[in-house]
Amino acid sequence: MKRIVLLSLAVLPLFQASAQLQVYYAGDPGLVAPSHLTGPNVVLSNVFSQTIEPQQVGLFNDSTASIGLDSGLVISTGVVYGLVGPNNIPNMSLGGGYTTGDPDLTTMSTFYANVIGDPGILQMDLVPAGDTLEVRYVFGSEEYDEYVCSDKDDRVGMFLSGPGIVGPFSNSAINMALLPGSNLPVTVNTLNRGINGDNGNLGLCGLNPLWQMDTIYYINNDLGLGTQLDGYSVVLTARAVVMPGALYHLKLAIADAGDANYDSAIFLPDGAISCTELSTGLQDIGLASAQAVWLHDRTVNVRGLGAEGGPVYVEVFDPTGRLLQSSMATGNGALWSTELTGDLSGLVILRATQHGKVITGKVFVP
Repeated sequence: MKRIVLLSLAVLPLFQASAQLQVYYAGDPGLVAPSHLTGPNVVLSNVFSQTIEPQQVGLFNDSTASIGLDSGLVISTGVVYGLVGPNNIPNMSLGGGYTTGDPDLTTMSTFYANVIGDPGILQMDLVPAGDTLEVRYVFGSEEYDEYVCSDKDDRVGMFLSGPGIVGPFSNSAINMALLPGSNLPVTVNTLNRGINGDNGNLGLCGLNPLWQMDTIYYINNDLGLGTQLDGYSVVLTARAVVMPGALYHLKLAIADAGDANYDSAIFLPDGAISCTELSTGLQDIGLASAQAVWLHDRTVNVRGLGAEGGPVYVEVFDPTGRLLQSSMATGNGALWSTELTGDLSGLVILRATQHGKVITGKVFVP
């Protein structure tokens, strides 16, 4: 298996030069993932990966958006270079080949495929600024279409744990990665064109009664140019209700199931992890730029009001619009500052006023 990996790396430039999908090794995911995955109204931290091969995590670019996404981060069950198109190698497997378990990916399957191979996992902490967390992604696999309705049920999971979350996975997590119609987890046997493959049995898919409801979200890629994968999903969005300002943990995971052969992958676009805008009782509240309102230690700083325009008042509200603090700021040229009082923490909304001029913003107080 290792000899195959080295050979593929040697011919990589030839594939990249002619393919639409460009894939690159990401380096340390803890360094590159936050900048690529962070979307509006969410803060990511403590990112780390758990993979069999370091090069299971990579970055991709696709100027034609052949898989529905033009750039971002990808996690594969094999070395990511194997994802580069065109689709001209049957049953592509590049690297790995290890059956090593993951309790959450195993728990996803009640009926079959409890052997987990080549898991690719990215874990992180996050703080949402709104009440609905979203993750956009595309799932694809080399198991299509031959192994649909078999025990080769490759899968993806997005396991979220934290305040208000109660589920069957580690740390009482839920799996966010559910299909829109059936609400089934995203696997080869639940997302496909609705018929069993040559190596599958219709009765095995039938153990999930709603398995044919999501065929409209599947794209067959036979002889496609963008990626080597035989099939993939449309762009899907996973969602979960969260508490604004609270700390959550997210585990993004993909794995071969039933064996450790034939690669699968999850593509996450730039800004994939985001949160809806926080609904508050205040008018026209938005995320302020760093030049307008920001927090240093427990000092609120405001820039953009006049140095000679009179006193500046700073009000602090909770997400419902309840006033928590009101104080007069101290000026230093164009910079105005005031200290937070009491034991305020979490997400707060700031409003600075000076003779009718208003600057607003949101900050997270540790």
